[in-house]
Amino acid sequence: MKSATIRVRDAMGGYAATLQGKRATCAWSHKEAARRVAQKVYGDQVDVPADYLRDSDVAAGVKYRYHVSHNS
Repeated sequence: MKSATIRVRDAMGGYAATLQGKRATCAWSHKEAARRVAQKVYGDQVDVPADYLRDSDVAAGVKYRYHVSHNS
């Protein structure tokens, strides 16, 4: 699997995560929003460890960054 990056931004009253053109939201947790979008794209057996924000992310309004890893 190629490396996949999930970007999470603030949304109205919660968080919105995007990955490969898919989007998921969550009202209480940025990590949960990231997990939901990863499950949409790759299925249930995924984990979303945190990743470092890049300068370009901050300029684009991204608050959190995760990457996708598969659980076995």
